[in-house]
Amino acid sequence: MGTAEAAPAALEEPLFIGVDVGGTKVAASVIGGGRAQQVVEHPTDLESGARLLDGIEACVREVMSRKGAPAAIGVGVPSQVEFSTGRVLASVNIPLEGVPLREELGQRLGAPVHVDNDGNCAALAEAHAVGARHLVMLTLGTGVGGGLVLDGSIYRGASGLGAELGHLVIEIDGPECPGNCPNRGCIEALCSGLALERDASELGRARPGSPLGRLVAEHGRVKGRDTVRLARAGDADALALLDEFGRRLGVAIAVVLNAFEPERVAIGGGLSGHADLFFQTARREATARALPMIVARSQVELALTGAAAGVIGAGLLAAQEHAANVAGVAA
Repeated sequence: MGTAEAAPAALEEPLFIGVDVGGTKVAASVIGGGRAQQVVEHPTDLESGARLLDGIEACVREVMSRKGAPAAIGVGVPSQVEFSTGRVLASVNIPLEGVPLREELGQRLGAPVHVDNDGNCAALAEAHAVGARHLVMLTLGTGVGGGLVLDGSIYRGASGLGAELGHLVIEIDGPECPGNCPNRGCIEALCSGLALERDASELGRARPGSPLGRLVAEHGRVKGRDTVRLARAGDADALALLDEFGRRLGVAIAVVLNAFEPERVAIGGGLSGHADLFFQTARREATARALPMIVARSQVELALTGAAAGVIGAGLLAAQEHAANVAGVAA
């Protein structure tokens, strides 16, 4: 009587780590099933590029000490990245400009590293979460970021610098962009936290006896969170500012709807946590301005992935690039 053959050992799934580098923290996690597993966070050390690299390495090594060596690592940074080389070409808020980040981190960590803009990573995470192959994401925070997923893949342009959606112009003679942009009237100039602060401060100066005016007199400006607080308390000026914010956002949404006809436009970022004050206005404006047949086939929704979007998207990027490399070798 013959002996039974042993069952083949189950193949282990490759491990992927996602890293989100922000102005205040570096977050890293193993990504499995589109979810972040036990996110590790370290404060961002902005003293120098070398110190920042040390901090990113330490954060990833902490994940590796718990989970093991990864097949690939994805890194999202708030910077313009030449995707083919992983070199950071421009970086305003973190000291990485000119750094060959893919090469540096790959040597330090002993694993393939893939580097992309953090908005692209967030868009990839959101598309995966909602099952969309064509998605536009706008992230509303201090500035306006975003990303574009076409046919399941991030669209980056010719060298990785494209899809800077926050710098699409929606008002030809609008205010100057508060970011690193020579333009006027772009989405960031009109739909960001800095834009809301600017408009609230200007209105406060024009109406010194109002609650906004008293904040200007006391602090020299009105912060975005103060505008939100006053709006929730029923202040008419603050409510009007946020309604206008929503109208401008609606124009921006109409632009990306007409340009890309996505299945979904997702609105994320810190300001989306106060969407009840402006999102319905934005939707109405977008519906009134975008081409009707496109509106009928697209959804405009708040993002679902939340604060973990950058980490998740970076991990998904690593998995996509690993799969593409394996397929290339097999071919």
